[in-house]
Amino acid sequence: MRRRFFAENMVRMLTLSLLPMLFLTVIFFAVLVPTEKKSLESEAEINLSLLQENVDLLLNDSNKVMNMLAVPAYSNSNSIYQILQSEKLGYVDFVILKQVAAQLNAIVNSRDYIDSIYVYIPNARGRYLTNQANVYEMASGPDKDWLSVCSGDSAYRVIRRSTSLYASAPRDYLTVVQENSKGYTVAVNIVVSYFKRLFTNSYLESGRAIVLAEGGKALFSSSQDLDAQDLVGRLEGMTDTGGLLRLDNNLIMRSYSPNTGLDFISVTPVSLAYANIYRLIGITCATVFLCILVAVMTSYRYAVNMSRQLYAILDLMDAAISHKELPEIRPHSNDLYSHIVTNMIQTFTRNDFLEVSLNEEKFQALSLELSALQYQINPHFLSNTLQMIDFEILKHTKLPTTANEMIQDLSIFLQYSLRAPDEDVTIEQEIEATTHYTALMAHRYAGQVQVHWDVDPEAQSYRIPKLILQPMIENSVTHGNNSQTNPLDIFIDISVRDELLTIQVRDNGNGVSPGRLEELRNSLSSFEGFHEKHIGLQNLFRRLQLRFTADQCRITLDSQLEKGFSVTICINTSAESQEG
Repeated sequence: MRRRFFAENMVRMLTLSLLPMLFLTVIFFAVLVPTEKKSLESEAEINLSLLQENVDLLLNDSNKVMNMLAVPAYSNSNSIYQILQSEKLGYVDFVILKQVAAQLNAIVNSRDYIDSIYVYIPNARGRYLTNQANVYEMASGPDKDWLSVCSGDSAYRVIRRSTSLYASAPRDYLTVVQENSKGYTVAVNIVVSYFKRLFTNSYLESGRAIVLAEGGKALFSSSQDLDAQDLVGRLEGMTDTGGLLRLDNNLIMRSYSPNTGLDFISVTPVSLAYANIYRLIGITCATVFLCILVAVMTSYRYAVNMSRQLYAILDLMDAAISHKELPEIRPHSNDLYSHIVTNMIQTFTRNDFLEVSLNEEKFQALSLELSALQYQINPHFLSNTLQMIDFEILKHTKLPTTANEMIQDLSIFLQYSLRAPDEDVTIEQEIEATTHYTALMAHRYAGQVQVHWDVDPEAQSYRIPKLILQPMIENSVTHGNNSQTNPLDIFIDISVRDELLTIQVRDNGNGVSPGRLEELRNSLSSFEGFHEKHIGLQNLFRRLQLRFTADQCRITLDSQLEKGFSVTICINTSAESQEG
């Protein structure tokens, strides 16, 4: 029984470990490998199509010249035909010749792969025109008999030939010939070496390519070791519109261009085309083998541990039944018994901790509730006391005095600050309450403080937390008003643009040094409790920090020594509800 228990535990653990891995392996070979294979083949077809499109674009310049010849200015009596036919050019013919040559040269100069362009219109003298404004006869020109060499049945032909142009050394040219129904013939001579550079680009970095003209004649190839004619003979069964074939451990793809009449064939070794797949399969097989080895070792260890625990329990039960001395069970740090005991201890400890934490939270809640009740009593007592003082002063003076006005402003501002402190207010309400505070400052610093308001009417309906303006104004009054001769000007600008509400309070006071400004910025960004100086700004920043996220609100400090101090708050109003 014990051996069977050991075997069952090992098989069970091994099955649970290997089933997910086998499932993923089957999915990999059944789905991912074919998908990757199709993706690679599709990418190769796309690369061949891109090569075809590039070649088509390179060979399209003959169309531009043919379209130019169809312009009425070149098809009347003073046309290219007359230029080719005339013994001596007149002024008008000379002007037309220069115009035609200029347009041909524009095409040649804009394409570094074009060597020259010929234009032939049937004429009795057998003459043709070049892009250099030269008129040559077929028998005596620098490129003799090019028309007969490039002759053919189709209207669009591509011929590869070696010739000497303008007394230069022989070079390989790809001549694109286009002929219309009137016998007009355009020949564009392209340097073959440019196509060799094109074939070495990234499109065919892992393969080779052949371009065939009509009749299966090879125009050029990216590799000298390719037998183009033999390959074409073996691919006769493929269609001209495209195909895919595996031949001699090569992946063959073919594409036909109806614009140029050329066949494009790419030859990619299978080992290169599917290199990533083979590499992936090898890595997968190695990973599977390693996982099987680890699973066997883990399952064996698990079965041994479980068997030891069961054998210990069976021995203990047998000893109890037989009334023998109970065997000593050696505890293991990672066995089942230790796990159960540890969980029990953690459970009881966690329960005790939660109970203590709950009692602490209840105590803090009661303390906060008592503090809130106490704070409700003190402000109301202070407000009632101010009203009594106001009545007593009025009773003795018989007329309202400055003291009555100050008490009224203080009482109104105090009631505003204590009424529903957690509720937001509109900017209009905030400004109205702040004017009572600035009135108090005007009485206290008579003639020394002047407040200037610049408020965007569209911003007055936006809602903000209470007491935003007062701490900033108080900071300017407290730290900026050290001059006895010049008054302190405080400018309050409130605007909204693109859902961004900007509130700025700046003054022309003493300002602070760059070092002190950096200290203030650091003290606001890393809050570590309130300090003696600038406590109003610290309180304001802390309230905004608790209310908004960093993306919703930011506060900026700026100052120059002896030039003033400014505090700017920017609030993203898109995340806030607005009134009206």
